[in-house]
Amino acid sequence: MNTGLGVGPKTVGQRLNVVDSIKKGMTTLNRLRGVKYVIVTIGLLSIILFSVLTTALIYTHDNQKIQKGVVISGIKVGDLTQDEAKKIIDIEVNRLGSQTIKLNVGQQAPEVKLDDLGFGANADIALQEAYDIGRQGSIYTKVLSKMSSEKGTEITLPQTLDESKLGVTLNKTLKEFSISAIDASFQINKDNAMTITNEHIGHILDSEALIVKVKALNIYKLVPELKADFKDQKPLVTAGQLEDQKITGLLGTYTTRFDPSQTARTANVKIATQALDMAIIKPGAILSFNQIVGERTVEDGYKDAYVIVNGKFVPGLAGGICQVSSTLYNTGLLANLAVTERTNHDLAITYVPLGQDATVAYPDLDLKFKNNSGGYLLVRTKTTANTLTVELYGKVKPGQEVLIADTSPVVGPSALKGKSASIVKSTRTVKVNGVVVSSEPLKQSSYLRN
Repeated sequence: MNTGLGVGPKTVGQRLNVVDSIKKGMTTLNRLRGVKYVIVTIGLLSIILFSVLTTALIYTHDNQKIQKGVVISGIKVGDLTQDEAKKIIDIEVNRLGSQTIKLNVGQQAPEVKLDDLGFGANADIALQEAYDIGRQGSIYTKVLSKMSSEKGTEITLPQTLDESKLGVTLNKTLKEFSISAIDASFQINKDNAMTITNEHIGHILDSEALIVKVKALNIYKLVPELKADFKDQKPLVTAGQLEDQKITGLLGTYTTRFDPSQTARTANVKIATQALDMAIIKPGAILSFNQIVGERTVEDGYKDAYVIVNGKFVPGLAGGICQVSSTLYNTGLLANLAVTERTNHDLAITYVPLGQDATVAYPDLDLKFKNNSGGYLLVRTKTTANTLTVELYGKVKPGQEVLIADTSPVVGPSALKGKSASIVKSTRTVKVNGVVVSSEPLKQSSYLRN
């Protein structure tokens, strides 16, 4: 009876243990298989990634050539080196610059080359842009860029313009079609009056408007012709202005005498006097003795004669011309001109009253007036055997009279130590129709005493 029952339960437990062991073995085997699959998968992915990377590296390898499919302004440059592409592009750049455009000025239309107008194309920038395709960024970016370029990439040559060249060419080409304005002018007739010639309005190129049009040109879609616009140019001086500033008569005149036996001095006086004759001073301008007469040189005929230097009479070139400047000074005073620069001599002179002389020395010591007359000034001079006369013609103010008064010399200090001076004060009074309208003190004069 016990034969079967005693053995049964023990055998079942053993069987269960065996089953558990088998299950554990299967689980381990499955895990091993999973690890194997992972390892195999990683290996395959690594191989694939390596292959892709290798292919990408090979694909993006820099062969020093522009990528296939790249076109610059319609010219295929793909698979060319930069130098090879530059030779081809330079031909295109030259062609673009050789294009011509007509500038319509009415009945004529001169042609000009774009290159002469300053237009061009920058080949270097375009070539560098083409060469950089597929060479910048990550490998992925390079691959995409290269693949995209192979489908076709268009680059345009950048248009350039040299504006200084543009202005020069337009002026050179079209200046003959411009008629400049002519200012009204005048001539002095034998009566020292003005004969006026009318002005003429000009018809000149409107350079600014044309330059705007030219700058808007597209050298790749060039229009055949541009219309050059013209505009009126007004003269700066009109006959009406000259009429208002017209010389109508004598403003002032003054005469001094000299000793003709002093031949060198007389020659100097006559040379300087002749240099002053027919000088014209515009309204508001400065009448400068030194500017009109110029430097006194031996080449101009000036001779040595006595001059005053540091309070002494000594021989010097062009001695005597201070008589000319002093005569002019008195004429200017009587013409009621504004004195802007004047210096008296160190010593008293005899050809004009004390207080009414003006010494000059080129270039620093000058006699100057401002032309405040409201019109043009004309200087006329003349000499006789022993006289010198300076006349000033201009816009006469009816009824005007100018008087110069000088005080008697009074003793005072001088600029030289230990020396005294005779001081003279002068006054200019202006009357109109007998009524005093102004009275002004002139610069006082100081002369060394013996």
